[in-house]
Amino acid sequence: MAHYTVIGGKGFIGSHIVKKLEDTGKDVWVPSRNDDSIYTKDLGIVIYCAGNGDCAKTPFNVVEANITLLAKVVEKANFEKLIYVSSTRVYMNGPGSSENDDLVVCNDDNRRLFNITKLAAEELCIRSGRNVVIVRPSNVYGLALNSTLFLPSIIRHAINNGEVNMFVRPEYTKDYVSVDDVADVSIYLSKVITANQHVFNIASGYNTNAQAIADVLVQHTQCEINWHEVNFPREYFPETDISAIKAIYKDYTPRNVLKDLEYMIRNFKNELGRVE
Repeated sequence: MAHYTVIGGKGFIGSHIVKKLEDTGKDVWVPSRNDDSIYTKDLGIVIYCAGNGDCAKTPFNVVEANITLLAKVVEKANFEKLIYVSSTRVYMNGPGSSENDDLVVCNDDNRRLFNITKLAAEELCIRSGRNVVIVRPSNVYGLALNSTLFLPSIIRHAINNGEVNMFVRPEYTKDYVSVDDVADVSIYLSKVITANQHVFNIASGYNTNAQAIADVLVQHTQCEINWHEVNFPREYFPETDISAIKAIYKDYTPRNVLKDLEYMIRNFKNELGRVE
């Protein structure tokens, strides 16, 4: 039976992958940070979820997590296959969102270091000649009460404070994908031989605007939405092309973020003791 090593397995995406693997009886190892035995053990199938996006406060940690550690693993470690978790943020302000489209690094993007390191990591994986698959999830959401991610944060504010401050325009849109979909697809691709050396988007395939999210919050929490006029950075996300993953994973049917938002609100209320 194949065994798995999940690097970054204590994080948001990684912990969901670990749980799904363990629930199906798989042998899973989550190495601790700075555990050098990853270079001497047989890692089996590696799912690399380690990452950092705080370019303003911890730029060196961004480089370390997104590419430096990965480079050492790809060069030195003994593994059967490696799944590298990248990001669809690399499509921001670009002409398209298929895996083979040209990509743009924007001079006015204050998180461009994140994009650059993700792209460098992807290229290194491919140039290594090793058995790798790259996945690019869109904006990942899930039930995580203490998460700083956008959706959990605004749900907490809606329930606890009765109001949500939106620092984006109502028409601001992006693709949202369930962490369950990301975990399921990553695990699926770890088993598919024909997926080797390929890049796959994991997304819903359509954009959802901030107004639609606000409407669900108001409907189910009766909160007030405060829209703030801000100098929001130039961020345009083309609708993510998911034809490649649907071609190889025939059963892929991504969840709907607005329906899941209702479910998340109910669960948050239960966890916080706010059941009506």
